[in-house]
Amino acid sequence: MPHSTTYLKPADVAELLGVSQRTLSRWHALRVGPGRAKVGRKVLYRRDAIEGWLAKNETHPTRSFGEA
Repeated sequence: MPHSTTYLKPADVAELLGVSQRTLSRWHALRVGPGRAKVGRKVLYRRDAIEGWLAKNETHPTRSFGEA
């Protein structure tokens, strides 16, 4: 059974997340952004890794409007 994984270039990821490519590079240096792979000089991001990183960084409210 073939498994198809989508890989995105930094420009595509930056646009998707609404940040600059420089911010992606800074996040990588600080080890706070989504995981990436390097093939030679080419940097690639796995779409699943980006979605997992976003899910991991979600915040949820601790109270609702009706609570005191």
